[in-house]
Amino acid sequence: MRKVRCNYNTSDSFSESLKEERTLEVFTTDKFDPGEQILLEISFPSLPGKLVVRAIGSEWHAARPRLRIRAGGQVLCTDSEWRKIEFLENVANGTVALSARRKHVRLPVLAEIQWRRLGHPESQLAAMSEISESGALLFTEAEMTIGEEIIVEVTPPGSVQPMEILCIVRNTSNGEGIGMEFVARDMGGVQRLREIIRRLVSR
Repeated sequence: MRKVRCNYNTSDSFSESLKEERTLEVFTTDKFDPGEQILLEISFPSLPGKLVVRAIGSEWHAARPRLRIRAGGQVLCTDSEWRKIEFLENVANGTVALSARRKHVRLPVLAEIQWRRLGHPESQLAAMSEISESGALLFTEAEMTIGEEIIVEVTPPGSVQPMEILCIVRNTSNGEGIGMEFVARDMGGVQRLREIIRRLVSR
């Protein structure tokens, strides 16, 4: 699948682009065809990174400068991908606060994830950024303690099933999120972790 970049000038313009029946209005000069499956890379000012969703092209049109119409069109998203769009809507309207600034993001990635406390079955929706092989920053309003172990579930582009990463909470007081360290118990775990990061960064 091709990656199509879509930038919204304001957070409000992203919210206004959400249409009924899992349809999203997009602004992009990257042409796509009706029925084409694409990887849509979304960015807007209050999003400290980028989020990629799988989508199906519906229609695309070129820019019309005289009418002040930007190049773009509409795409359709499946149920699971539309949940990512709804998550971004919460970011855009301030329901979910992501306070990390762009200049602090080591890798230009913002990934929607599920996480749960080790030994507990219930998962919570959140996001992570500043991703490296050693760890990441977790955006969640949940209270955590240093040394606590959690399981993060990530679904990289191209995957159907989520991949689990064991993490240890290392920092809860930086004011931007929860600093967590990735834990790989064996060499297979190290290779799997590197593959997750590679796919998130290169998506």
